[in-house]
Amino acid sequence: MSWGGDQKAAARSVDPTPPAKRRRTVAALAGIVLGGLCFAPVFGVQHLWFPVALVCLVAFLVTEACRRWSALLSWRPLLVVAAGLLAIVESVLQATTLAGLPTLSSIRALGDGLTAWRLTLESTWPARPEPELLIFVPLLALVACVLTIELLDRAPPLVALLPAVAVVGVSQLYVAAEGLTAVLIAIAFGLLVIAVLIPDHFEYRKLTPWATTAAVTLAAVICGTFVSTIDPHGRTPYSLQRVQSASAPTTRQASPLDELAGRLSPSARDKVVFKYQTPKPVDRWRLVALDSFDGVNWTTDHPLLRMGSQLAPGPEVRVETETQSATIRPEDALEGPWLPGQLLPETVGNAVDPQVEPIGSTLVVPERPDYYKLTWAEPTIDAAYLGSAGLDSTAPGGLNDMGPLPPEIADLNPLQDKRATMQTAIALEKWFRKNYRLPDASSPSPTGYSWPQLRTFLKGQKIGSSEQFAAAYVALARQNSIPARLVVGFRAPEKPDAAGWYTVTNADAYAWPEVAVAGLGWWPLDPAAGAKTGNTNAAGSAASITDQARAAVPEINKIQDPEQQPPSADDADDANSGAFHIPLTPVFGVSAALLLLWLAGVPLLKQFRARRRRRRGGSAAVVGAWAEARDRIRAHGIPVTAGMTVRDLAHAARDLPDTGPGLANVARAVDQALWSGGPATPDTVGQAWTGVHAVRRALRSRPWLDRLQAALELRTLLPGTRQR
Repeated sequence: MSWGGDQKAAARSVDPTPPAKRRRTVAALAGIVLGGLCFAPVFGVQHLWFPVALVCLVAFLVTEACRRWSALLSWRPLLVVAAGLLAIVESVLQATTLAGLPTLSSIRALGDGLTAWRLTLESTWPARPEPELLIFVPLLALVACVLTIELLDRAPPLVALLPAVAVVGVSQLYVAAEGLTAVLIAIAFGLLVIAVLIPDHFEYRKLTPWATTAAVTLAAVICGTFVSTIDPHGRTPYSLQRVQSASAPTTRQASPLDELAGRLSPSARDKVVFKYQTPKPVDRWRLVALDSFDGVNWTTDHPLLRMGSQLAPGPEVRVETETQSATIRPEDALEGPWLPGQLLPETVGNAVDPQVEPIGSTLVVPERPDYYKLTWAEPTIDAAYLGSAGLDSTAPGGLNDMGPLPPEIADLNPLQDKRATMQTAIALEKWFRKNYRLPDASSPSPTGYSWPQLRTFLKGQKIGSSEQFAAAYVALARQNSIPARLVVGFRAPEKPDAAGWYTVTNADAYAWPEVAVAGLGWWPLDPAAGAKTGNTNAAGSAASITDQARAAVPEINKIQDPEQQPPSADDADDANSGAFHIPLTPVFGVSAALLLLWLAGVPLLKQFRARRRRRRGGSAAVVGAWAEARDRIRAHGIPVTAGMTVRDLAHAARDLPDTGPGLANVARAVDQALWSGGPATPDTVGQAWTGVHAVRRALRSRPWLDRLQAALELRTLLPGTRQR
């Protein structure tokens, strides 16, 4: 007998009654629709529901037809694929059809859809609902439909739900469901499990109590085991987007920071860079934000992403914002791929394939447009809020992004070891304004921003360019646990012309620092006192608010330390919102190989990191020992802040048995290496790492479950997340 005959005979002998079979098919396909809708944060429900639901509907209709005409059973997989592809063409690729019929362009677009998952990761979310991006979701649903329908005939009923679970798992690798949304997804799958498992001859009058109990139980199991793991420390859920980024549209040999001195040269100062119109004056325009410094160059390694339909402010911004807009017309002096932008861009219109680096708000394009329209979000705060704010120690731009300071610069202590708050950040800005100055217009401007030039600026002539002010501010701010970065851009002109256009020339080129404020995001400062121009400091502007906050900040010796370090962004969010919030990290849909890689790879990476820190030598090895002890303690659930000393950490970790002596050894070594004025000796390095080994031995007395969790803890391995 043929394979089709065997299948029909098996169907006649063991298949349930048609109503039960139909119910299970509908439930399994509904799970696929639910999985497709889990991509809503990426594309929006309005763009997803129709193509995904249509694919599942035609799969159901083909399945019913094959049950009615048994001769079609052998062809069912091919029929489902063909009907599903036709549904995708008609719902997503209509522009490629001719009189509603697929064309060669439709076939090519379907083939390109196999890489659409990667292109979507290279975009900000919600992504533009373009067919070349959106198509991979209904294609994924179609694959799941084929597997589901075949599994219903060949495996236990519950196995048929696995393709739907896989679709949800893939969606969670893009944007992890959190809180109530994740619970609702789990409950929905619990109900689908019930629909699949109900016996063929079940008495439906008994369904209610059984379904209620099963729904609650299955929802808890699915939510806890398959959907996610509950993270007690509020860590950011994993996203596959972290490992996928767009390439820069063009290759550049110099950054805007390197071009700053050239723009300010006498021969180039009067060249027009761009013009703009805006209903509300702005303080400055940015080109690029740089947060990593190796002693010579300022760089950034955050990925560029394709601009989606709209870029919302990140979770670090929790204050009210209002949308501002401007029309910008680039001129010849604006070279390279960068576009002038603002701190929280939302949309970029009339530009082909704009890309954005969301953390630094950098905008780039492969081809410069004649003009573009920019909208951005502007926080609506007052000076009182700014002056009393804490700092976001989770933001990139800490001491780890700069390396050790030269001793001459490290000896400077303008903040007198005050705790890091917005008041101390402004006090440091005031210190620069009081003790340093920009060169006169007739004097040549100093150039360079590496350690030798900064040493001359800070300890010598005390006259520097804007990039030296910005770089020196960032260096001293990070030394005092203030997260800061360097931004390059332009000052806003004082007045528009008669037609309402503001003209920005090379003479307006400028650099300034930004600090990360808890609940507010990045905020610009001006230690060189050169960005203020005319009416650009209108009431409510960033410069005007900073001016008012600066006037209210006392001298550094009169600033009172807060009783405790200001809360991090995540902690403040939880405290202020009071909402039901359970950070969830998806684990289902991940292959066994990836799971094994995690179980074995994370401990190995931590061992490799410890050896690398130990081999640095000198003061760097002592600092590495402090970082190793801190990461080991933090992995066991002790919160660590950027402003902590080793002794602060020892106090915070007092509930961990016997870690105090080891941390005391580390503290003494750190004091000797960083504050004695001389190089760290091998004995000092040995003392520091002896303390680390003592901490490790003490932590081995912890319960085995705690030790396992700490060994597999991942966050301290990720860049920019080693401190809270």
